[in-house]
Amino acid sequence: MISFALWAFLGLLGSAWPMPVRAESVSLRSLALELNPDDPAQARLGRLDYLGGLLIAGDGAFGGYSGLVVDADGAGLWAMSDLGVWLRIDFQRNDAGLPTGIAAAQSLPLRDARGEIVTRKVLNDAESLRRLPDGRWLVSFERAHRLWFYAQPGGPATGTLAVPPSVAQQPDNGGIEAVAAFANGDLLLFSEDMPAVRGISSEGHAAWLWRDGAWHDLAWPARDDFRPTDAAALENGDVIVLERYFTPLVGPKARLQRIPADAIRPGAILQPELLAEWARPVSVDNMEALDLRRAADGSLWLYVMSDDNQNPLQRTLLMVFRLMP
Repeated sequence: MISFALWAFLGLLGSAWPMPVRAESVSLRSLALELNPDDPAQARLGRLDYLGGLLIAGDGAFGGYSGLVVDADGAGLWAMSDLGVWLRIDFQRNDAGLPTGIAAAQSLPLRDARGEIVTRKVLNDAESLRRLPDGRWLVSFERAHRLWFYAQPGGPATGTLAVPPSVAQQPDNGGIEAVAAFANGDLLLFSEDMPAVRGISSEGHAAWLWRDGAWHDLAWPARDDFRPTDAAALENGDVIVLERYFTPLVGPKARLQRIPADAIRPGAILQPELLAEWARPVSVDNMEALDLRRAADGSLWLYVMSDDNQNPLQRTLLMVFRLMP
């Protein structure tokens, strides 16, 4: 932990001398993605309308995307891989603003506070990506469990946020998978595999709320062997949580749930409402990344992306839903 604090300090010192950020062009291929290949007419999942999506493929280091930030106008996105790579995608879009293809793509390496590329898996296993209200980027990591700030994708880390001691108790490969960032500066973190802090819940997953300059313990209910993989906050303080499920026998499943703002408070056992749950034959894979944006008509669009683990048997899917009132 001392080294992380030192890197953050050096990054703050070094931020006065911005480093050039060089992006590498990435060649990607995409196909339109049906919600249900067995029933092309299906367009609804629970409280979600499926607007469309893409099956995205690439060569080399492509894949493994666990965090997602979509442009406010929907023109493109930034994704973060759990191998320490930033990916920028600019979309081809239809008149409604829905992605129909890839116009351009670039990648940049993840850097530490010294500006050096982070190559060790124990340090570059990024799991969530958020753009904060002040313009900074926040990346959460597992294995070496921590939160790092960035001024820009591909640049050096500019700081770190100290986390509760219990965060370090998480399994190496079951850490902070999901981070919701609120307009007022609050943060809500979800652990993939760590049990809730004793005294709050005997069955849930650990969660932590950053509010008023301090961390508070909460619990996320562990139901049906689903685990949280990402979370995003709405303008009113509600949070939508993405969860995944997998067993070799059943295969992958995904679920989206919504937590009302007034339920998010220190010591709470969070009680979400189900928005949608899906499994095959509906298009699904290892769904790990989520972001939200308001469309021109004011409706809420949800972007969900899968982590293919760079496994040829898995896929990188980008699915776009509209939340119904």
